[in-house]
Amino acid sequence: MKRLFLIGLLGLLLPLTCAAQKWTVQTNFLDWAALGTVNAEVGMSVSQHFSLMAGGRYNPWDFHTHNPEALVQNRQETAYLGVRYWTWYVNSGFWLAAKAQYMHSFSHTGIWRAALREGRNGFGGALSAGYTFMLSKHLNLEAGIGGWAGVFQQYGFYSSPEKLFVREEGRKTFIYPDQVSLSLVYVF
Repeated sequence: MKRLFLIGLLGLLLPLTCAAQKWTVQTNFLDWAALGTVNAEVGMSVSQHFSLMAGGRYNPWDFHTHNPEALVQNRQETAYLGVRYWTWYVNSGFWLAAKAQYMHSFSHTGIWRAALREGRNGFGGALSAGYTFMLSKHLNLEAGIGGWAGVFQQYGFYSSPEKLFVREEGRKTFIYPDQVSLSLVYVF
């Protein structure tokens, strides 16, 4: 039993010690600026030109303005899995990414207008592209932009956060900008 446990432990730790395998952790500053959206992404290079990624975004906060009836929010719960193709070498230069994305829920009001958009159980695919600047051996700066398309099982568009006037409700297919990113990346 001890031998089987030791072999299993070595099997899990061996990929972490291989020189050809790089792990990354990153966060997007522009998401943090979007009303405090907490975000993180973990990446693992699998070859010279490909890496896998998994990440998510979370924002539970509401912000009240000087107008007691005005509410500003960018609530969301999002998770994704994907793959990146690096044109030169993994974790440096130009990249293209494809990912499957699931948004459990979102609730968004505009800063300049009070319209409320809400959605639940959105899923779809996303494409993005960008460039990664190598700052040091372990630190990169990444810029990118992307969009995603899919379907929301429940969707609502209202005239105000109080839902006084319904503009649209029901299931909805969509094409939206997904993410504009300026991320700090730590490479292990």
